[in-house]
Amino acid sequence: MKHQRGVVLLLALVLSLLLGLLAASALRGALVETRLAGYLRDGQQAFEQAEATLLAGEGVLQVSPPEACQACLPPPNPHDLQGQWHTSKSGYFVLQNLGVSTRALHMPKDEPVTLYRITAVSLQPESRQVLEAVYAIPAAQAQAPRRILWRQRLREG
Repeated sequence: MKHQRGVVLLLALVLSLLLGLLAASALRGALVETRLAGYLRDGQQAFEQAEATLLAGEGVLQVSPPEACQACLPPPNPHDLQGQWHTSKSGYFVLQNLGVSTRALHMPKDEPVTLYRITAVSLQPESRQVLEAVYAIPAAQAQAPRRILWRQRLREG
């Protein structure tokens, strides 16, 4: 009988150790999930900032559209904000006049429209988001800009 008491104690210690490891693993998993949720929240906030910046750029486009540019390439590395950027409450944007076209998407066939590109960057630097949209304004009649193309630019490299 005296030998069995030591076995029960050893068994209780092993079970306690296993329960401790299980609890530590569960806490680690909860910590990883909390961090992931924070990263997703930051990314969503940055995306919303970039979308609000696109709308701010659209407002500037309605008031004072830019002159046509010669080589209208999109900003080469917008995540680093190099070049001339306009500032809004929610981020930074570049507005470019791409010229006149009669083959714009989602517009009546053979109708001349002026195309504008707005590149918008969120204010939040940790999970920066870059959105790019092309707007069309009919040449014959002054109308509000119509978004005809949209894309999200991902960080390269």
